[in-house]
Amino acid sequence: MNFKNVSALVFALLLSSPALSAICPDGSYVSGNSCTLTPNGQYVGGGNATLAPNGSYVGGSRAILAPNGSYVGSGNSNSNRTTICPDGSYVGGSSCQLQPDGSYTGK
Repeated sequence: MNFKNVSALVFALLLSSPALSAICPDGSYVSGNSCTLTPNGQYVGGGNATLAPNGSYVGGSRAILAPNGSYVGSGNSNSNRTTICPDGSYVGGSSCQLQPDGSYTGK
C-alpha cells in the first residue's frame, strides 16, 4: 500500500468512528456525546451530573477518587478505572482522548 491509500484508509476510519466526546456551549469538551450543565455552571459528560464528596461535579453515575486526590466521573461506563493522561491529569475510563483544545477526556 502506498502512502495515499494508507492516508485514505485512516481518514475513512476516523470518519466512521462514533463520537467519543462532545463540545459544550462554553467551548469545553466532555466525554460522551452530550453535555450536562451542573448547578455550578460547569459542563460534564456521561449523561448526568454527580456531586463528588469534595463538592465538584463529575459526569456519570458515580465519582471515582483518582490517585492525585481529584474526582473523575464514571462516564457512560460501569468501570471504577482511572487513567493518567500525558499532561498529568486523570480521566475516568481505560484511555485518554486528546481534544482540540489540548484537554483530555476519558473513554
